[in-house]
Amino acid sequence: MSNPVSTIRTFYGETPRTSDWFTVTQELINQFGEATCDSDWFHTDPQRARCESPYGGTIAFGFWTLSMLTHLSRQLGGADYPPGALFGINYGFDRVRFPGPVLVGSRIRLHTSLGRITPRDPGEFLVSTANTIEVEYQDKPALIADWLFLLVFRNE
Repeated sequence: MSNPVSTIRTFYGETPRTSDWFTVTQELINQFGEATCDSDWFHTDPQRARCESPYGGTIAFGFWTLSMLTHLSRQLGGADYPPGALFGINYGFDRVRFPGPVLVGSRIRLHTSLGRITPRDPGEFLVSTANTIEVEYQDKPALIADWLFLLVFRNE
């Protein structure tokens, strides 16, 4: 087996990476609300949100923003896993914060960088990435998260 730590570092790169911009639509937010049985007007009722929300319109669910990490991060690697990895498992988060709102109609993008690589069982590595989702023309990010996943390589 080649050196998995070196392979992981090469795959994720030594410098922070940035995804393409992604436009947040009301349809996506409504679909997320339906899938999670959450019909909070703050997210799903544009007319009421225009009148009653301090943001002047609907905003994305925080958990929708968190779930976009998968889509946005896949733009960066060109593959789901580093070469030689059999699979990866979402291991959770060390830290998640939602400092600013994501207004429907705005554009978001991901900034990510490799954090720790911790060897576990033979052929297994717990990988941490630092992630920030930026909202175009907004000072505060929408999301700051330390994401963990377990990469499994064939143990030869």
